Amino acid sequence: MHIQQVAATDLESVTRLVAAVAKTDILPHFNQQGQQEFNERALPDLRNVFEGDNFLAVKAVADGKLLGFAALRDGNYLTHLFVANEARGTGLGRELLQHLLATTASEIRLRSSVNAVGFYQHNGFVATGEEAEFNGIRFVPMLLSPVGSPNACPTTIE
Repeated sequence: MHIQQVAATDLESVTRLVAAVAKTDILPHFNQQGQQEFNERALPDLRNVFEGDNFLAVKAVADGKLLGFAALRDGNYLTHLFVANEARGTGLGRELLQHLLATTASEIRLRSSVNAVGFYQHNGFVATGEEAEFNGIRFVPMLLSPVGSPNACPTTIE
């Protein structure tokens, strides 16, 4: 397994990965409006990750196959973390997360999909508000404080 920065040529394969994971794990938690919003805005918005200078985006590849994708915006906002269904439970999500966390000492914020809240809590994030919805997309705002701050979780980085 190799974690490396994405290249412009990865956009199509990353979009397929995100769409496949969303179809099975995220979209079933959204109403029809949320599903439409995700498909019409979130998937095309991946292009911004590849074109923006303010993103750090990485992929996980094994035997030439894309198994994961994660992106950090402005060094403090986790915009994407997706693991292929066949790689679930292998620790790949945590590995991608830790790879990005190693690049910053800032607090990390995110809007977790409702199905991933447990994963983020297990990795030291805490909810900063109740579950919310925007245009049918359900999420929980979360925060990870840097090690040594009052809100830091001892399991944040091993």
